[in-house]
Amino acid sequence: MLRSRRLAYMRRVLYIRRWPLIAIALGLALTIGISSVPAQGTYPSVAKSASPTTSGIGPSPSVAQPGTPAPTPIPTKATASPSLAASDDFAPIGSVLLSVPTQSQLPDLPNGCEVTSLSMLLTAGGTPVDKELLAREQPTDPTPPVFSGPPGDFYSISQWGNPNTAFVGNVEGYGYGIYHAPLAKLLNSKTQGHALDLTGRPFSEILARLRLGTPIVLWTTSTFAPPTRWVTWTTPQGPVRATQLEHTVLLVGYTPDKLIVNNPLTGRREQVSPAPFIAAWQQMGRQALTLTH
Repeated sequence: MLRSRRLAYMRRVLYIRRWPLIAIALGLALTIGISSVPAQGTYPSVAKSASPTTSGIGPSPSVAQPGTPAPTPIPTKATASPSLAASDDFAPIGSVLLSVPTQSQLPDLPNGCEVTSLSMLLTAGGTPVDKELLAREQPTDPTPPVFSGPPGDFYSISQWGNPNTAFVGNVEGYGYGIYHAPLAKLLNSKTQGHALDLTGRPFSEILARLRLGTPIVLWTTSTFAPPTRWVTWTTPQGPVRATQLEHTVLLVGYTPDKLIVNNPLTGRREQVSPAPFIAAWQQMGRQALTLTH
């Protein structure tokens, strides 16, 4: 009897307390459900790539889409300057021949092709200057050559002067030559600053300048073709790579298939094949010097 009364009492207690338990359960359910619903104005987080997709669906990022501007390429060493092969092609427009008297460097200046070409350029510009005067006034490097082989063998020179700063050697004896930078300074001194250094410019620009009526001093070789032998010697400013065939001429014209130069080595006007001449000019550093007028 006592047990029956106790069971009845426990049922009554559970019945009375079940509503708070139900309320607690409902509250937990509502809390969980609300937290899983996005707040107003927000959506489930989706990562967005900063670059176009590469998943294989759609185009490659490197392909420009219709209606979108193509990206501007960043200049590199390969694209920032014109291609040598394209820019230096011989592409004449008509024919040109400037009337410039020829001069010979021989017999007095066996190594004076640069100053003789410069003298012809100055004559064409209306300011004639004797080649021997230019030879005396050009800067010279008195450094004697040092040979690693037989004395006098050009291709065994291990130490000598720098043609980028002055004439190397003796213009009347054992010598090499002078390059565009110091020769441009000499030209400026004779023309009140009207030297125009075109070194490094494409050959098409050389021809364009010629069409304006001004001849151009060009560094090439005495054979008008690329040399096969070179020597490198040391100088205080760094190494110099040179060929015994180094030569300078004055470009005075062209035909549809030839270049026309005043050659100081022969003292004559000569027609030369463009392709080997330009190749040698390239190997000699694409040096070119003229006047601004």
